[in-house]
Amino acid sequence: MSILYAYKLIFLFALLISASHGIVGNIAPPSAGFSLPIVSNHDTAGGLGANLTSIGPHIAPVGWPLYGVLVGVGSGQTRHFYKLGLDLVGNLTWIQCQPCVPEVRQEGAVFKSAVSPRYKDTKATDPKCTPPYTPSVGNRCSFYTTSWNVAAHGYLGSDMFGFAGSPGTGGHGTDVDKLTFGCAHTTDGFERLNHGVLAGALSLSRHPTSFLSQLTARRLADSRFSYCLFPGQSHPNARHGFLRFGRDIPRHDHAHSTSLLFTGRGSGSMYYIGVTSISLNGKRIIGLQPAFFRRNPQTRRGGSVVDPGTPLTRLVREAYNIVEAELVAYMQTQGSRRAPAPVQGHRLCFVSWGHAHLPSMTINMNEDRAKLFIKPELLFLKVTHEHLCFLVVPDEEMTVLGAAQQVDTRFTFDLHANRLYFAQEHCTADTRATV
Repeated sequence: MSILYAYKLIFLFALLISASHGIVGNIAPPSAGFSLPIVSNHDTAGGLGANLTSIGPHIAPVGWPLYGVLVGVGSGQTRHFYKLGLDLVGNLTWIQCQPCVPEVRQEGAVFKSAVSPRYKDTKATDPKCTPPYTPSVGNRCSFYTTSWNVAAHGYLGSDMFGFAGSPGTGGHGTDVDKLTFGCAHTTDGFERLNHGVLAGALSLSRHPTSFLSQLTARRLADSRFSYCLFPGQSHPNARHGFLRFGRDIPRHDHAHSTSLLFTGRGSGSMYYIGVTSISLNGKRIIGLQPAFFRRNPQTRRGGSVVDPGTPLTRLVREAYNIVEAELVAYMQTQGSRRAPAPVQGHRLCFVSWGHAHLPSMTINMNEDRAKLFIKPELLFLKVTHEHLCFLVVPDEEMTVLGAAQQVDTRFTFDLHANRLYFAQEHCTADTRATV
């Protein structure tokens, strides 16, 4: 998706740590839960090894505010573990495959499908080879996908994937055979975003070929997933959280809830929400219209989505300009003034801010019934000794709630009920030390 580009300073990625190698046989019922640990890019496979029974990938920061997933691909001695960016936008999980031009530096060797005994190409005649996938030469099915301003092209295939187990169950890791994914032989823009670590993307979108949809079809998930991003700066490379599924998801009596919207043909598989207004320090900003945040069914542009794979929250330009003016005026009342030029790539920065009372922001949804509170420390970053910069940026197409502003809030997506639940949480409490 072209929208989720400019500011992917850092990526979300979840590390799946494998513990055993048994192929899934008796499938768990739909209510079963599993968790995939979210871990740091410096972790290695085998860090947990805790005999976990249900899938539970690890999530941890790679940098700030990038998080991401360790997944094993292949079988036996051909298995390698790859860190994949968590993607709620793209249709397909994909990884770099040899030969890859350019071969972007990543952590570990690039996957060799030719030597993986369980890898199979998806044939051009396969029912899965329908748009957006297309028949190609050699009776293969090709894919072309874009998200985060990264393009990837190659062929659909399937192989065995290995996942760590759910925390607290004391069981085995799980191997799932014949999962469909994209073997990318060419990429464009990936080197700007993967930080020399990520090998591809793990899709949790609604599309039938996403990781989530395939697990749901096998009754390994029940269309519910959840994550709680913890402050990576506090525990660099030391802790990991979990990408949780099904009944592994904690409940919050105080959670807010809003509808996940379908916005008509051509809206793709993204998770749209109904933003209506924004408040600064609890005061609703005058001039922001609900129409700014809606998707236009005629132009197929606009709308508001949730994506932990977008580092910083992006506001559609019409809304951003109003919010920026309001923030500058507020900071002036606090004795701070706007820096005359961008600082280290940050558009809006302030000087003389040392004694300022920094404001919070609230995103109001569904005519103000649901409110997402964003604390000041998630909105501002001290970039230099004298510069404090605003961590929300403009976007020419749409509004995206990004990773930096999702920290310390648990997000739970219930696709069966088409609802998003979110609740403030001390997310570090749902982490474990990385071994």
